[in-house]
Amino acid sequence: MINSRKLPKKSDFPHGAEFVIKEFDVPLVQIPGEGWFNWFGGAPRPYDANSLRVDNNWPATSFEEWVGIVAASMAVESGS
Repeated sequence: MINSRKLPKKSDFPHGAEFVIKEFDVPLVQIPGEGWFNWFGGAPRPYDANSLRVDNNWPATSFEEWVGIVAASMAVESGS
């Protein structure tokens, strides 16, 4: 997995990674054997999935949708 502040590519993730959106603006990914990561701001951080409920998250419809949420969060982090 990459650790820099640039948009990730799908090839950066192993097969079986699940891309999830929490509360409309938090990009999460679950990587088999590694756990959950929050990509808000463009850099992965470990995420405690205990806060996930049936009604506050959903699978991204595509990787492109998920990476769009990452891009928007990078703009928020940089103040753009």
